[in-house]
Amino acid sequence: MYDSYQNKGKVIIKKQTDYKISVGLDHKANLVEKARKKELYHKFVVADANLGLPFENESFESVFSNIIYWLNDPVNVFAEIHRVLRSEGTCCVMLPAPNYLEASFYYTYYIKRGKPEKYKFLELIDRGRISDNLKIVKTYGEWRDIITKAGFEIMDCIPHLSKSLIQMWDIGLRPIFPMIKKMTMYLDEKCLMEIKKEWVDLFQKIGEPIIYNEQFHKDEEFCFYCFVLRKR
Repeated sequence: MYDSYQNKGKVIIKKQTDYKISVGLDHKANLVEKARKKELYHKFVVADANLGLPFENESFESVFSNIIYWLNDPVNVFAEIHRVLRSEGTCCVMLPAPNYLEASFYYTYYIKRGKPEKYKFLELIDRGRISDNLKIVKTYGEWRDIITKAGFEIMDCIPHLSKSLIQMWDIGLRPIFPMIKKMTMYLDEKCLMEIKKEWVDLFQKIGEPIIYNEQFHKDEEFCFYCFVLRKR
């Protein structure tokens, strides 16, 4: 949840997967170190995907990414993914739809209305999330054109993350997390773990009914696309 790493942390995994991912890539070394503890990857690379993918042509049978909308140029990113995939290789990517912006209080009340002073406080809620990737939000048709021009065939497109879920996320812990992180520095490890267990238990009790209860998503347009692609 934060760009920091302490070696004393322990990941408790009840059941390991029956497979491993060849390579994990991120531009933050701390996040790579956290991921290393899960023992799900064979190797890691710390690199900025804006500068191209540091892999040889046709290196992989499949690629998964949930960071394309944080990068500067999705056209170049898809070209790079196409380059590193083998013939008939598959790719799964999560991409934001325009409804992602409409679900944001920061965008709807502040950006869309010309940044009125009375809504400036919403910058504290956004904290760079929408403002950093505003330009990457696209319609299905716009994503389809970028994807197909890069040389991919769309095998499936699954909508996910409803407006309700995005808004719950919007007003959740993001504004106060830096203070929560600071408070943990003054708690002993035993106390911290007890609080964390209670926290996880509460969010599971709240989160699962929201995710699986159709009434929270009924008649809503979803805010993200999950594209499953094949290299032509």
